[in-house]
Amino acid sequence: TFVCIPGFLLRAWLAVAGLCSCCFSRAWSLSASNKMPSKAGASSQPLDDNSSLITIDHLVYVVPDLQEAMNDMEEKTGVRPALGGKHTTLGTHNAFLALGDGRYIELFAPDPEAGFLKSLIGVDGGRQPRLSTFCCDAGAVGIDNLVARLSKMVDRKEYFPSSVEAGSRTNEKDGSVISWRIAVDKHSVSWNDLPMGGLLPFFIDWGEYRDIRPALTAPSGCALQSLTAHHPDATKLRELLNDIGSGITDLVQVKESAEPKLVATIETPKGIIELS
Repeated sequence: TFVCIPGFLLRAWLAVAGLCSCCFSRAWSLSASNKMPSKAGASSQPLDDNSSLITIDHLVYVVPDLQEAMNDMEEKTGVRPALGGKHTTLGTHNAFLALGDGRYIELFAPDPEAGFLKSLIGVDGGRQPRLSTFCCDAGAVGIDNLVARLSKMVDRKEYFPSSVEAGSRTNEKDGSVISWRIAVDKHSVSWNDLPMGGLLPFFIDWGEYRDIRPALTAPSGCALQSLTAHHPDATKLRELLNDIGSGITDLVQVKESAEPKLVATIETPKGIIELS
Protein backbone atom coordinates (compact mmCIF):
# COMPACT_ATOMS: atom_id res chain seq x y z
CA THR A 1 0.00 0.00 0.00
CA PHE A 2 1.36 3.42 -0.98
CA VAL A 3 0.50 6.82 0.51
CA CYS A 4 2.17 9.82 -1.14
CA ILE A 5 2.93 13.08 0.71
CA PRO A 6 3.60 15.94 -1.75
CA GLY A 7 7.07 17.40 -1.41
CA PHE A 8 5.87 21.01 -1.23
CA LEU A 9 3.71 20.23 1.81
CA LEU A 10 6.65 18.58 3.55
CA ARG A 11 8.93 21.52 2.82
CA ALA A 12 6.31 23.98 4.06
CA TRP A 13 5.89 22.05 7.29
CA LEU A 14 9.65 21.95 7.83
CA ALA A 15 9.92 25.69 7.23
CA VAL A 16 7.19 26.47 9.77
CA ALA A 17 8.73 24.11 12.33
CA GLY A 18 12.20 25.50 11.73
CA LEU A 19 13.67 22.08 11.03
CA CYS A 20 16.16 21.03 8.41
CA SER A 21 15.49 17.80 6.56
CA CYS A 22 18.35 16.08 8.39
CA CYS A 23 16.86 16.96 11.79
CA PHE A 24 13.45 15.93 10.56
CA SER A 25 14.74 12.52 9.54
CA ARG A 26 16.42 12.01 12.88
CA ALA A 27 13.43 13.16 14.90
CA TRP A 28 10.97 11.06 12.90
CA SER A 29 13.04 7.92 13.09
CA LEU A 30 13.89 7.86 16.77
CA SER A 31 11.40 7.29 19.53
CA ALA A 32 12.45 7.46 23.15
CA SER A 33 9.28 5.64 24.13
CA ASN A 34 10.60 2.51 22.47
CA LYS A 35 13.57 2.27 24.84
CA MET A 36 11.59 0.37 27.42
CA PRO A 37 13.28 -2.14 29.69
CA SER A 38 11.70 -5.55 29.99
CA LYS A 39 9.17 -5.92 32.78
CA ALA A 40 10.41 -7.05 36.14
CA GLY A 41 10.46 -10.81 36.32
CA ALA A 42 10.77 -11.33 32.56
CA SER A 43 13.35 -13.90 31.56
CA SER A 44 15.23 -11.67 29.13
CA GLN A 45 18.99 -12.22 29.08
CA PRO A 46 21.40 -9.30 29.58
CA LEU A 47 22.14 -7.62 26.27
CA ASP A 48 25.57 -8.01 24.74
CA ASP A 49 27.76 -4.91 24.94
CA ASN A 50 27.61 -4.69 21.15
CA SER A 51 23.88 -5.31 20.77
CA SER A 52 23.54 -1.72 19.52
CA LEU A 53 25.37 -2.85 16.37
CA ILE A 54 22.39 -4.96 15.27
CA THR A 55 20.80 -2.75 12.63
CA ILE A 56 18.14 -2.95 9.95
CA ASP A 57 19.44 -4.62 6.79
CA HIS A 58 16.33 -4.64 4.63
CA LEU A 59 12.54 -4.47 4.42
CA VAL A 60 10.61 -7.28 2.74
CA TYR A 61 7.82 -6.19 0.39
CA VAL A 62 5.90 -9.29 -0.64
CA VAL A 63 4.28 -8.98 -4.07
CA PRO A 64 2.32 -11.37 -6.30
CA ASP A 65 4.05 -10.37 -9.55
CA LEU A 66 7.63 -9.12 -9.57
CA GLN A 67 7.62 -7.22 -12.87
CA GLU A 68 4.37 -5.43 -12.03
CA ALA A 69 5.73 -4.49 -8.63
CA MET A 70 8.95 -3.15 -10.17
CA ASN A 71 6.94 -1.00 -12.55
CA ASP A 72 4.72 0.28 -9.73
CA MET A 73 7.67 1.06 -7.49
CA GLU A 74 9.37 3.01 -10.28
CA GLU A 75 6.19 4.99 -10.89
CA LYS A 76 5.80 5.86 -7.21
CA THR A 77 9.45 6.63 -6.41
CA GLY A 78 11.07 7.66 -9.66
CA VAL A 79 13.72 4.94 -9.23
CA ARG A 80 13.48 1.55 -10.89
CA PRO A 81 14.42 -1.43 -8.70
CA ALA A 82 17.12 -3.74 -10.01
CA LEU A 83 16.28 -7.33 -10.77
CA GLY A 84 17.96 -9.60 -8.24
CA GLY A 85 17.73 -13.29 -8.95
CA LYS A 86 16.15 -16.63 -8.20
CA HIS A 87 16.07 -18.56 -4.94
CA THR A 88 16.17 -21.99 -6.52
CA THR A 89 15.25 -23.87 -3.34
CA LEU A 90 12.32 -21.61 -2.47
CA GLY A 91 10.54 -21.02 -5.78
CA THR A 92 10.89 -17.25 -5.45
CA HIS A 93 12.73 -14.35 -7.06
CA ASN A 94 13.34 -10.73 -6.10
CA ALA A 95 14.37 -7.18 -6.94
CA PHE A 96 16.07 -4.44 -4.88
CA LEU A 97 15.98 -0.72 -4.21
CA ALA A 98 18.54 0.94 -1.92
CA LEU A 99 17.25 3.01 1.02
CA GLY A 100 20.50 4.58 2.22
CA ASP A 101 22.54 3.96 5.39
CA GLY A 102 23.26 0.36 4.41
CA ARG A 103 19.57 -0.56 3.99
CA TYR A 104 17.36 -1.60 1.10
CA ILE A 105 13.92 -2.87 0.26
CA GLU A 106 13.46 -6.31 -1.27
CA LEU A 107 10.56 -6.97 -3.61
CA PHE A 108 9.90 -10.66 -2.94
CA ALA A 109 7.63 -12.72 -5.20
CA PRO A 110 6.75 -16.25 -6.30
CA ASP A 111 8.74 -17.31 -9.37
CA PRO A 112 6.20 -18.55 -11.94
CA GLU A 113 8.91 -20.56 -13.70
CA ALA A 114 9.80 -22.55 -10.57
CA GLY A 115 6.71 -24.74 -10.48
CA PHE A 116 6.65 -24.76 -6.66
CA LEU A 117 6.59 -22.31 -3.76
CA LYS A 118 7.74 -22.75 -0.18
CA SER A 119 6.18 -20.84 2.69
CA LEU A 120 8.54 -18.04 3.69
CA ILE A 121 7.84 -14.56 5.05
CA GLY A 122 4.22 -14.83 3.91
CA VAL A 123 5.10 -14.94 0.20
CA ASP A 124 2.28 -17.45 -0.38
CA GLY A 125 -0.29 -15.44 1.51
CA GLY A 126 -2.17 -13.13 -0.83
CA ARG A 127 -2.66 -11.16 -4.00
CA GLN A 128 -1.98 -7.67 -2.67
CA PRO A 129 1.51 -6.21 -2.21
CA ARG A 130 2.35 -5.63 1.44
CA LEU A 131 5.26 -4.84 3.70
CA SER A 132 5.60 -8.24 5.31
CA THR A 133 8.51 -7.95 7.76
CA PHE A 134 12.12 -6.77 8.05
CA CYS A 135 15.56 -8.28 8.42
CA CYS A 136 18.41 -7.22 10.70
CA ASP A 137 22.12 -7.37 9.96
CA ALA A 138 23.81 -9.52 12.61
CA GLY A 139 27.24 -9.52 11.00
CA ALA A 140 28.78 -7.13 13.52
CA VAL A 141 27.80 -9.29 16.51
CA GLY A 142 28.00 -12.73 14.91
CA ILE A 143 24.78 -14.37 13.87
CA ASP A 144 25.57 -17.57 15.78
CA ASN A 145 26.21 -15.61 18.97
CA LEU A 146 22.98 -13.67 18.55
CA VAL A 147 20.84 -16.75 17.95
CA ALA A 148 22.48 -18.53 20.89
CA ARG A 149 21.66 -15.60 23.18
CA LEU A 150 18.06 -15.31 22.01
CA SER A 151 17.59 -19.08 22.28
CA LYS A 152 18.32 -18.89 26.01
CA MET A 153 15.15 -16.85 26.54
CA VAL A 154 12.90 -19.80 27.27
CA ASP A 155 9.68 -17.78 27.26
CA ARG A 156 10.58 -16.22 23.89
CA LYS A 157 11.12 -19.37 21.85
CA GLU A 158 8.02 -18.83 19.72
CA TYR A 159 9.32 -15.43 18.62
CA PHE A 160 13.08 -15.73 18.04
CA PRO A 161 15.02 -17.98 15.64
CA SER A 162 16.74 -21.07 16.96
CA SER A 163 18.94 -22.04 14.01
CA VAL A 164 21.21 -20.57 11.34
CA GLU A 165 21.35 -21.86 7.77
CA ALA A 166 22.97 -20.99 4.47
CA GLY A 167 21.12 -19.10 1.76
CA SER A 168 21.97 -18.10 -1.80
CA ARG A 169 20.64 -16.39 -4.90
CA THR A 170 21.50 -16.84 -8.56
CA ASN A 171 21.69 -13.61 -10.53
CA GLU A 172 19.22 -13.71 -13.42
CA LYS A 173 21.48 -11.63 -15.67
CA ASP A 174 24.91 -13.26 -15.41
CA GLY A 175 24.34 -16.45 -13.43
CA SER A 176 26.64 -15.39 -10.58
CA VAL A 177 25.81 -16.59 -7.08
CA ILE A 178 25.79 -14.57 -3.86
CA SER A 179 25.39 -16.35 -0.54
CA TRP A 180 24.78 -15.50 3.11
CA ARG A 181 23.90 -17.06 6.45
CA ILE A 182 20.41 -16.49 7.78
CA ALA A 183 18.29 -17.15 10.87
CA VAL A 184 14.76 -17.31 9.52
CA ASP A 185 13.13 -20.46 10.91
CA LYS A 186 10.36 -18.55 12.72
CA HIS A 187 9.60 -16.68 9.47
CA SER A 188 9.43 -19.81 7.30
CA VAL A 189 5.65 -19.70 7.53
CA SER A 190 2.59 -18.20 5.88
CA TRP A 191 1.49 -14.63 6.47
CA ASN A 192 -0.90 -15.34 9.36
CA ASP A 193 1.78 -17.21 11.33
CA LEU A 194 4.60 -14.66 11.25
CA PRO A 195 5.85 -13.79 14.78
CA MET A 196 3.96 -10.78 16.13
CA GLY A 197 2.37 -10.33 12.72
CA GLY A 198 5.74 -9.90 11.00
CA LEU A 199 6.84 -7.10 13.33
CA LEU A 200 9.80 -9.04 14.68
CA PRO A 201 12.81 -9.36 12.38
CA PHE A 202 14.80 -12.29 11.12
CA PHE A 203 18.60 -12.04 10.86
CA ILE A 204 21.28 -12.20 8.19
CA ASP A 205 25.07 -12.22 7.95
CA TRP A 206 26.53 -11.46 4.51
CA GLY A 207 30.00 -12.74 5.36
CA GLU A 208 32.46 -12.42 2.48
CA TYR A 209 29.76 -10.86 0.27
CA ARG A 210 29.21 -7.88 2.58
CA ASP A 211 30.82 -5.42 0.17
CA ILE A 212 28.48 -6.43 -2.67
CA ARG A 213 25.26 -6.86 -0.68
CA PRO A 214 22.13 -5.28 -2.22
CA ALA A 215 22.17 -2.23 0.05
CA LEU A 216 25.43 -1.17 -1.64
CA THR A 217 24.70 -2.22 -5.22
CA ALA A 218 20.96 -1.56 -5.74
CA PRO A 219 19.73 1.62 -7.46
CA SER A 220 19.89 4.59 -5.09
CA GLY A 221 17.98 7.84 -4.67
CA CYS A 222 15.55 6.84 -1.91
CA ALA A 223 16.01 6.98 1.86
CA LEU A 224 14.22 5.26 4.70
CA GLN A 225 12.94 7.97 7.05
CA SER A 226 11.17 5.79 9.61
CA LEU A 227 9.79 2.34 10.28
CA THR A 228 6.69 2.06 12.45
CA ALA A 229 5.32 -1.19 13.87
CA HIS A 230 1.62 -1.13 14.78
CA HIS A 231 0.38 -3.91 17.07
CA PRO A 232 -2.48 -4.52 19.55
CA ASP A 233 0.07 -5.39 22.26
CA ALA A 234 2.55 -2.58 21.77
CA THR A 235 4.14 -3.09 25.20
CA LYS A 236 5.02 -6.70 24.50
CA LEU A 237 6.38 -5.83 21.06
CA ARG A 238 8.66 -3.16 22.57
CA GLU A 239 9.96 -5.68 25.09
CA LEU A 240 10.72 -8.25 22.40
CA LEU A 241 12.53 -5.69 20.25
CA ASN A 242 14.47 -4.55 23.30
CA ASP A 243 15.53 -8.16 23.88
CA ILE A 244 17.24 -8.06 20.48
CA GLY A 245 19.14 -4.84 21.13
CA SER A 246 19.08 -1.07 21.29
CA GLY A 247 20.14 -0.86 17.65
CA ILE A 248 16.57 -1.92 16.82
CA THR A 249 14.58 0.05 19.39
CA ASP A 250 16.36 3.22 18.29
CA LEU A 251 15.11 2.70 14.74
CA VAL A 252 11.66 1.13 15.01
CA GLN A 253 8.79 3.15 16.40
CA VAL A 254 6.07 1.06 18.07
CA LYS A 255 2.43 2.13 18.21
CA GLU A 256 -0.70 0.44 19.48
CA SER A 257 -3.37 -0.41 16.90
CA ALA A 258 -6.18 -2.88 16.30
CA GLU A 259 -4.23 -4.96 13.75
CA PRO A 260 -0.51 -5.65 13.16
CA LYS A 261 0.93 -3.48 10.41
CA LEU A 262 4.41 -2.39 9.36
CA VAL A 263 4.71 1.09 7.82
CA ALA A 264 7.83 2.50 6.16
CA THR A 265 8.14 6.21 5.43
CA ILE A 266 10.48 6.67 2.48
CA GLU A 267 11.88 9.83 0.92
CA THR A 268 11.99 9.52 -2.88
CA PRO A 269 12.77 11.79 -5.84
CA LYS A 270 8.99 12.15 -6.22
CA GLY A 271 8.35 13.05 -2.57
CA ILE A 272 7.57 11.19 0.63
CA ILE A 273 5.66 7.91 0.39
CA GLU A 274 4.34 5.50 2.99
CA LEU A 275 4.61 1.80 2.25
CA SER A 276 2.70 -0.80 4.25
